[in-house]
Amino acid sequence: MDVEQFLDGVIRFSNFVTSRLLVSGVVFYVLSGFMDLGSASAGFLPDVGLVNQVVENYQSIFDMLGVSEFALVLILFVFVTTIHVIYIVFEKVGDYLPPAIVPVEGWTAISDVTLKAFQTLRAARGDQHTEGENQRLYEFTKKLKQIERDFDTEYEQRLSGAHATFRIAKTFVVFSILAWFFAASPADYIGNVRFLLVILAISLVVAFLSALAIFKANRSRIEEVREAVVNEIHEFSEIWVGEMHRQQVLADTATYNPLRPATLTVVVPIYGTLDVLVRDLRNWQKRRLARRQRGIAQ
Repeated sequence: MDVEQFLDGVIRFSNFVTSRLLVSGVVFYVLSGFMDLGSASAGFLPDVGLVNQVVENYQSIFDMLGVSEFALVLILFVFVTTIHVIYIVFEKVGDYLPPAIVPVEGWTAISDVTLKAFQTLRAARGDQHTEGENQRLYEFTKKLKQIERDFDTEYEQRLSGAHATFRIAKTFVVFSILAWFFAASPADYIGNVRFLLVILAISLVVAFLSALAIFKANRSRIEEVREAVVNEIHEFSEIWVGEMHRQQVLADTATYNPLRPATLTVVVPIYGTLDVLVRDLRNWQKRRLARRQRGIAQ
C-alpha cells in the first residue's frame, strides 16, 4: 500500500469525523441549555455523576438481557448515525439559505479568449478550408473543453470542504439567532445566553472566511484554465496558420474581459436558482398572455 495514499486517507477520515463531531457537539450543547439535565457546571457540561449513573443503568439492562456486546455496538451505531444525520441536516439546510455561492462556468470564463482566436484560425485558411480541417478544429475544441472540465472537477473536489463549511456556518447563524431569541423569552434556559452570541459571532466569521476562500480559489481556477487553454491555442496556431495570423492569435488571447469568479444568488429547493425561476415565470406569463390574445383575436 502506498504510504502517502494511506496517510491521505487517514487525514480525510479524521476531517470527516472531526467536522461531524464539532457540528453535533455544538448542537447538543445548545439543546442541553433547554433541558434540565440535573446539576450543571454553568450550563456547559452535565453533572459527571449523572452521566455515570445513566451508563450504569444501561449496563445493568444490558447485563440482564445478556446481549451487552451487541447492545453496545448498537448504541455506538445509533450515536454515530445521529451525529452524521445532524451534520447532513445542517449542510442541506445551509444549501438553501441565502446567499449561495455559484462559481462561474469554466467555458464561460474562457469564451472571450476562444471566440476571437477561433475566428482568426478559421479565417486564416480562406478558400482552402476543407471538411477535414473543420473536423480537426472541432476535435481541438473538444480538447479545450475537456481541459476546462478537468479543472472544474479538480477545483470542485478541492473546494468541497470550503463549500460545506460555508453552508453549515450559514445554518449555525440562523440556528444561534433562533436559539438566542428563544432563550431570551420567558422560557427557562439553564445555559449561558452569552455562549449563543459567541456561537453566532464565530459562525459569521467562519462564513465570511469560507466565502473568501471560495472566491479566491475560483479566481485561481479561472486564471489557470485560461493559461492552459491559451497555451494550447498558441501551440495549435504554430502548425495551423502562418506567421501573420499567428501574431493575430497571440493578440486575440493577450487580453481578457474582467469576470467575477463567482456570484452570490438565492437557491430555490429542487428548481435551481431564484433568478432562473423568475425568468421562467416571466416567460410563462408572456406565452400565456400571447395565447390569450390569439384567443381573443379569433
